[in-house]
Amino acid sequence: MKLRDHADDELVQLATRIPRRVVRTLKEFCVRNEVPMQTFVRAALSEKLARERHRPARPPLRSRG
Repeated sequence: MKLRDHADDELVQLATRIPRRVVRTLKEFCVRNEVPMQTFVRAALSEKLARERHRPARPPLRSRG
């Protein structure tokens, strides 16, 4: 797994609700692969956002309100 060094980035805290089973799976993956969970989540978000930048635009999501 290729992980970018985030040492020079300004960090902010993000609070989000994630299903317990997903968190358990994430923790198990990180322990098996000796990757800090924070590092994995940062890399996963960065990779997903990079892929989305190169996709054609989709119609906006409708709000739930």
